[in-house]
Amino acid sequence: MSKKPFVSVVIPIFNGALFIARAVESVLAQTYKDFEIIIVDDGSTDDSRVVLTQFANQPFIRCLYQDNAGPAQARNLGIESALGEYIAFLDCDDFWFPEKLEAQVAMLRGNSHPVLVHSNYEVIASEGRIIQQAKAGQTRDAFHKAFSGGQAPLLSTTIISRILLEQVGKFDPNLWVSEDSDLILRLYERVPFECIEQTLVHKFQQIHGDSDIPYDKDTHQKNVLTSRERFLTCVQNRPTLNQEQLTALNREWSSFYIMKGGFQERQGRWAEARRQYLSAIAKEPFRLRGYTRFLRTFLMSPSNFEK
Repeated sequence: MSKKPFVSVVIPIFNGALFIARAVESVLAQTYKDFEIIIVDDGSTDDSRVVLTQFANQPFIRCLYQDNAGPAQARNLGIESALGEYIAFLDCDDFWFPEKLEAQVAMLRGNSHPVLVHSNYEVIASEGRIIQQAKAGQTRDAFHKAFSGGQAPLLSTTIISRILLEQVGKFDPNLWVSEDSDLILRLYERVPFECIEQTLVHKFQQIHGDSDIPYDKDTHQKNVLTSRERFLTCVQNRPTLNQEQLTALNREWSSFYIMKGGFQERQGRWAEARRQYLSAIAKEPFRLRGYTRFLRTFLMSPSNFEK
């Protein structure tokens, strides 16, 4: 590539053979053309590499490969390899409206200071039905967007300075989930967010099967739980949380303990599952789900007197 592009589009992929061509084609269809595409294969075990060969000879598309290390590390590799001044992210199972980059670049160039630009988006079920129209700019701040029922900036809608991403530390490679929320909260402390009140991204609500898991289910679930706990602990340690934010965070902790209790149930560890559900109840006493899960362990346990 003789000229450095203004935008580098980073697309991580893990077992996304069914979706990646559609995602790339949505970038190629952009009305704004000053971009490169960096696709990072995170150790896929399906036919993703075969599908990616169709893009191998295009000078503005680069395909990188790594052993499975999670989406955070895949995106970091894309950022580190990027030539563009700005980074736009796109998940392999989402795709963009044709005017997405043009609208965002215009907003970037219209600001005298660095900003993160994102947009509204729509969530689509696998059969094509629209199940949600997300108004991402209508919630007060990034914390409430992430935790209080508002819409956080969806990563596939965002565009941000590459230098700023490097300054905030990029994605936490130890997080296999919540890595996007973690980055968004760190960016919120450094740069204003500007939302284009226009739907510019299709987000697909995919139901992934066992083939999406790179190793056994238990290891995958442990990675998810460890990542979520790490993220929530980091948020808990923020020095400026007000009562409303703490209430929202407690709900997330409650959901985490319910998820962890479900994992213990599947292992047949009924006493440990009950302890997790009690933790969920302690974090959010008026939430019915923690109580129903706790009672269920007595119905499903081989012995109601398990030690």
